[in-house]
Order: sequence, then structure tokens, then C-alpha cells
Amino acid sequence: MLLNHWTHQLKQIDFDPVRGKAKTILLKKSKNTDTICLGFSHSEKKVFGSKVNFAIYKENEKIIFHAGSRSWDTGSQGIEFKHSTPFPFLSKFQIIENGKCTFSIIYSHLGRALLSILDVTYDQLDKDADFFLGCMATDILDPEWRSMVQERWGAIAT
Repeated sequence: MLLNHWTHQLKQIDFDPVRGKAKTILLKKSKNTDTICLGFSHSEKKVFGSKVNFAIYKENEKIIFHAGSRSWDTGSQGIEFKHSTPFPFLSKFQIIENGKCTFSIIYSHLGRALLSILDVTYDQLDKDADFFLGCMATDILDPEWRSMVQERWGAIAT
């Protein structure tokens, strides 16, 4: 499936939900902003590990979140998404189902943290762009955000 890159207008992501693999496609010109959004993809590298591809999209009427080849219906009862910064240059993202952690990643963001310190105009918009997983943890269960997705995003038929 072709999804928008989280931060780059000149990139799309060909995301394979079965394998959890993603391929970046460079565009010759910016995407048409009138095109229906099908979702977004981003990746993070685990501390001492491999890269994990993430995706958020609407499948029929469900909003689906992917971490690698694993997926979650974000509307399921008992699901939580948590993002924290246990150390200044590390973040932790978790998916909790009925009180049990079913996915967790710790990733480094030294470059992003340094830029945020140096940029005096750095604000929540910059933070949301820099931290896909943080944004997802904040917004994915928010009723207003979910309503916007239902109204404005196109659905991927399965």
C-alpha cells in the first residue's frame, strides 16, 4: 500500500503490512494536497537493534496501527499507546492491551534532541513532526483526531 511519508512531501512509502517492510519512493514533485490521504508511515531504529517500520491507516472503518508485521485495531477495548523519554536522548513507545505490554521499542533521537535545543522556535508542531510515535501515542485515541481520520482519510479495502 502507498502511504504518505510522515515528514517529507517528496516521499511516499510502499508499506507491506504482511512483512512489515517499507520502501521509500522519491517523488519528482510534491504530492497533490487535494489527493485523499490513505495514511502515514515512518520508521525508527531500535537502540542496539534493527529498524522498525510503522504505519497508520484506515482499513474499511477501522484505524489500524502497524509496528513491523504486527497490527492493532486502535479502536479495540483496553488498548493504550504510551510514549515516554526515560533518558534525554532516548524514547520508549509501548502498546498496552488489557494492562499487558504487547509491543515495546526504545529508540535514540540524539540529532532531533540537539536540534530542538538549538532551535528557539521549536514547538509542538515540530515535536509532532520529529516524533511520529509520540504523536501517535497522544492522538491515536483522541476522539477528535479519530473523527478527522474517519472523515478525511480514504480507506484501504481488504
